[in-house]
Amino acid sequence: MDNAYLTNPGSKWDTPLYLLDGGIAEALQHDTFASFNKKMWKLLVALTSRQESSAAEKKQLKKTLANIVLMINGCHYFLHHKNRLHYTDEWIDIDWVKNPYRCLKKYRSADDARLNHHLAHFKDHFTLLNRREGQNFALAFADLFSVIDLSAWLRLLKGWKCCIESQGSLFEDAGDYAPLETYAQLSKLHEACRLALYWADLSYPPPNRHLVEDYLASEYENGYQSASPLEMISDVFYKRSYADIQASIISLYALSPRQELPFATPPHILRAVLRWILETGWLLLQTDFFPKTWLDADRFDYLHCPVAQKQTAYWRAKSLSFKERKNLQKTLSKLYHGMDIRKQIYRVEERIITCCEAQENVGMEEDDLETRNLLLKTLDVLTLIMLDLHKRRTRSDGVCYPAEVVG
Repeated sequence: MDNAYLTNPGSKWDTPLYLLDGGIAEALQHDTFASFNKKMWKLLVALTSRQESSAAEKKQLKKTLANIVLMINGCHYFLHHKNRLHYTDEWIDIDWVKNPYRCLKKYRSADDARLNHHLAHFKDHFTLLNRREGQNFALAFADLFSVIDLSAWLRLLKGWKCCIESQGSLFEDAGDYAPLETYAQLSKLHEACRLALYWADLSYPPPNRHLVEDYLASEYENGYQSASPLEMISDVFYKRSYADIQASIISLYALSPRQELPFATPPHILRAVLRWILETGWLLLQTDFFPKTWLDADRFDYLHCPVAQKQTAYWRAKSLSFKERKNLQKTLSKLYHGMDIRKQIYRVEERIITCCEAQENVGMEEDDLETRNLLLKTLDVLTLIMLDLHKRRTRSDGVCYPAEVVG
C-alpha cells in the first residue's frame, strides 16, 4: 500500500486538491454541511444517553465516527504537507488590516452587526470559527492539535467506537470526561474543513461576498481581488472621467428646469455608473478587516484615473469641504447614515427612467436634493481615494487616464 505521506503533488496547481486527499475530501464527500452536523449530533446523543441502539443505528454511528477520524487525519495531513512543501496561497496566507473606511460606530445601522459578522460571507451557517480562523481555516486545524496531538485524538475516538459497540460509558470506558467540549471542537473542525473544500474548489468567498451578491443583488468578477471596493472604484472610472460623471449628475438633478438633457454619459450607462458609485461608497463602509492586498496600489492590474495626468497632483474635490476632504471615513459614514442603500439605488434609477421618458428634467424635491448631494460628494470621495492609490503606486504600467478632462 502506498504511503500518502511520501507522495508529492504533480504541480503547484494540483496542490490544493493534493492537500485534501489525506482524508478531508473523502470524509465529507457524501454529506452537506447540515447533514454531517446532524450525524455528529446523533453520535453524541447515542454516546451520552445510554439508550440502546439497533444494529442499523450502530452501523451508521460507526460510519459517522469513521468519517470524523478521516477528517482529523486529513487535517494533520494538510498541515504536514503544507509546511513540508512551504506552500502558501493568496486567498488564505495573507495579511489582514483594519478597514480604513469602516463606518464609524455612531453612524452604523441597526443591522450592521449582522451584516458585518466575521462569518456572514459564507453560504453555510458557520458559528464556531473565530475571525482569524474564518480568514485562514488552517489555523483551526492547528488549534485542534495544539492541546491534544493526533495520536491522542485517535485514541479518544477509538474509545468512542468501543462505547458504540458495547453500549459502554464515555466516562468509564473511553476516558472522555467532557464529551460536549469534544463535540464542540469537532464541530468547529468540520466548519474549517468545509472552508477547505470551498478553497480547493476555487469558491473561497471574499469577506464582502454576501453584501455584494445577497444584499445588493450585484456581482463581482474575476475572482477574490475584484471584490475589493477599491477595485470597484477603478471600474467606475473605466473609460469615464470625473468631469463627465459629475456633469451627468448635475444634468440629472438640475437645479433649474431644462427642456433637454445633455448627459455626458448615455442614460443606460449612467444608470449603471450611478449604481456603482452608490454601491461602492456603501461597501467601503462595510467589513471590519480587508485583505492587505486590497489596499495595495501595486496589486491593481489597471488603475483607471478619473482625471488627466497633469491634474493628479493638484486636483481638488468640487463638492467636499476642507473638513470632509481630511476625514473621508467620517464623510462617508455621515453621507450613508440612516440610508437604505437599496431604496436609494432604486430612486436614482427611477429618476433616470422618468427623465428619459419625459425628455426633460422633472421637478426637484427635498429628497432629490439630498440624492444630488450624496452622489456628488460620494463621487468626490471615490476620486480622492483613486488619486491616493495613484500617488502610492510604484508601478509605472497599467495606469489609464481620460483623454480629456474639463473642470
